[in-house]
Amino acid sequence: MGLIDRWLRRKPSPSPQEPISEAQAVPATWANSPTHIAILERFLSVRDTKGGVPDFWGPVLGIHPERVVNGMLALGLLEPVSLPEKVEFCHTGAELKKMLSLRGLKVSGKKAEQTRRLIEADPDGMEKLCAQRKLARCTPSARQVVLEWQAKQAEFFDKATDEVISALDARQFKAAINIADVYRKSMFHPPVHPAQDAMTIKSAPRPIQERAADLAAVFTMRPKILNGLTPEQWDGLYLSYAVWQLLGRAAPDKCMPGFTGIGAMDSATVLRMLSFYIGYQRDLAQWRELGIKKGTILCCNSGSCDACMALDKKRNSLDKLPELPYKDCTCALGCRCYVSPELGI
Repeated sequence: MGLIDRWLRRKPSPSPQEPISEAQAVPATWANSPTHIAILERFLSVRDTKGGVPDFWGPVLGIHPERVVNGMLALGLLEPVSLPEKVEFCHTGAELKKMLSLRGLKVSGKKAEQTRRLIEADPDGMEKLCAQRKLARCTPSARQVVLEWQAKQAEFFDKATDEVISALDARQFKAAINIADVYRKSMFHPPVHPAQDAMTIKSAPRPIQERAADLAAVFTMRPKILNGLTPEQWDGLYLSYAVWQLLGRAAPDKCMPGFTGIGAMDSATVLRMLSFYIGYQRDLAQWRELGIKKGTILCCNSGSCDACMALDKKRNSLDKLPELPYKDCTCALGCRCYVSPELGI
């Protein structure tokens, strides 16, 4: 530091950082980093190294994602794919047929066969055509790390599911919520696009008493469209819905073992109909609080049954509208009618 700098009490400017190598872009502890394992997970199948990981992962990594991917290549965690795989990955079947036709080659067959013909006939041309694309996939050792990590995540989910179901069976709704909250906080959450994050409505956490009361109410709801369920099936359906809402994923094999559906609706549609009913009842309550008294039923015209089509554009007071999802619906996808509230007085 010079005399004038000391007199003015200036701080010395930081020395420029030494540029790091590609390999140094990946920490030595990558195998214990969910973020880096999640990047490798994206490369379990062939992916372009440029743009293979979105730019918005950068702030979490502290470095541009492409440099991390290149570092994984340098460390042998990712490996380049062969020319045949490049050609097949980069071109549609129609494009391959056009290239074959231009070269006077047979155009029929599977993509792998078409690709082989092109490379045998014009290896240099195919190499130049794909030269700008840098494709990679996990090496066997990196794949094994990812698969082991996925297995552990599945174990955590199974354990949380069993504990949540046990609490719900005992109707200990607060305990079930607490278990689910701990599990969700321990999960790895991949970065989200800033635009998506900006559009997400962030509300204050609701008191656990309110959440438990809402959950308890679910176990009393019986939409008429599901009247064919037995008492045991109702209980399993409530469990499946609660696990889905609390943990973010349903566990039908644990909650409703052996259940395949009811009528034309499969088990997933049955779960969706319960969710539809719960959401519709919530909407009705909110509309009434806002002073809305009437609504119009609108039906999805594509593939809807006659019973649902008969409801289309029916207008009435909220109290006199038929229950949705509609009990007489015979659609394999379940009822898809909805109510458009009338905002006028």
